[in-house]
Amino acid sequence: MKNVLIYLAIIGLFSFRKANDDNQISSPANAGAIPSFTTTAKGDIVLSWVEKDAQKKVSFYYSLFDGTGFGKPRRVPIVDSAATHAEGMPRLSIKKDGSMIVSFELKKDNPTSRFGSDLLYVYSADGVNWSAPMYVQADRDPKKSHSFSRPVRLADGEIGIIWLDEKLTAKGRSVKFARTTPGKGFGEEKIIDNQACECCRIEAITDKQGGLHIFYRDMYEDGSRDMSYIHSADNGLTFSKPRNVYPDKWQIDACPHSGPSATETPNGVWLTWFTGKEKAAGVKVCDIATGKIINAELTDGVKQPQLTTTTAGLPLLAFARGRNQGEAFFHSIALRKLGAKVSTTYITEPLADCSYPALAANGNSVLVAFEKRIDGQPQVIAWKKIQF
Repeated sequence: MKNVLIYLAIIGLFSFRKANDDNQISSPANAGAIPSFTTTAKGDIVLSWVEKDAQKKVSFYYSLFDGTGFGKPRRVPIVDSAATHAEGMPRLSIKKDGSMIVSFELKKDNPTSRFGSDLLYVYSADGVNWSAPMYVQADRDPKKSHSFSRPVRLADGEIGIIWLDEKLTAKGRSVKFARTTPGKGFGEEKIIDNQACECCRIEAITDKQGGLHIFYRDMYEDGSRDMSYIHSADNGLTFSKPRNVYPDKWQIDACPHSGPSATETPNGVWLTWFTGKEKAAGVKVCDIATGKIINAELTDGVKQPQLTTTTAGLPLLAFARGRNQGEAFFHSIALRKLGAKVSTTYITEPLADCSYPALAANGNSVLVAFEKRIDGQPQVIAWKKIQF
């Protein structure tokens, strides 16, 4: 195995033309976490993340990429006790008209409900002046939970949001959808699945034909917690019935706390996810139309997979992997080209503990943002540009 890893690293050096050094974007005075990319309707890349100060108060920031670097971070006034776990992170979404929404979770102050939470958002027409927090969900019951959300820009330029809601069956949680309308926030919610895994992130993308693709870890009657897929061809007015993406048959009596990532490639929509299936644990990439496994990394210590596709049509997979160097243990971010020739390289420095990669295609390059910690220093958000 050691020789295989060395070989992959050497091959990677000749497969990726140029990678700049890590660039830190979060404040060194705070703890940075959970980077995420989105785009404007014109395709401009925007990076967002959260920071916690010494008093554990949360701030949300975003920054626009100008082609070579990111501009001065702009702070968004969300509630300073917002949840910051990676599966239900605060996220920025941008309408076609340029108005912005930041959605986030807020744990309820209710000692009788361990997991009680609300789903909130703030709105801005100009990215500078922001509204007071507003509710996404209609139900205000203090014992109920609404969380693990994923916003997505729809083909009509409005924003849809998908989240995990209250259980409707003996186990799991329901999946709900709501959308904005021109000049307004989120409206009426609808149930699109009545039983899903309780606490994994949801993925959603809109393809070039305007189709909305929603993916999440489901909970099947046989106890499996595998990936399910729902499609909408009319901007969330109607939805297909949920179907399985790939039958991992991973049976586990707990939530894996690990959701999927999707991208549109020249060959259709692909999905990646983590599976803990016995003797086959690791990361898989699947063509959702055929159910064919495109690529897999079935080794210990691999997690947090993410996908994107370059402008030239090259699919890319990133993931975090646990590694040892001497007595030190750390996680490195790997980037894998899924073209005609598959190649992998580590893009973060040895001994730096890095996790939760986020990807954004930028022409024939890719931006990679991630959490980074070195020698017990505060965790920061770093990014780098990889040129092909």
